[in-house]
Amino acid sequence: MVCMVNMAEISMPKQKVNLHEQAIELIQQLSTEKLKAVIDYLTYLQDKATWEATYELASQPEVVESLKRAEEDVKAGRLKSWGDVRRDV
Repeated sequence: MVCMVNMAEISMPKQKVNLHEQAIELIQQLSTEKLKAVIDYLTYLQDKATWEATYELASQPEVVESLKRAEEDVKAGRLKSWGDVRRDV
């Protein structure tokens, strides 16, 4: 007896699996032109999420201060090689 397992079903909640299946069914019915529009929209959503996360970090004073110190360290040559960092972990 062979049992086929969809790995997506194991790692995702059932509701998300159902949404993925529904999205795939709808996408398969789209024309090339509409599929391009879907890709553009999905890219927009992904970019928006990235910018929201960046904005959230940039609005935290401690993060901004840490980035300023890091830039000063780079300018002053206070750097560590990746090998040294890796050994410290």
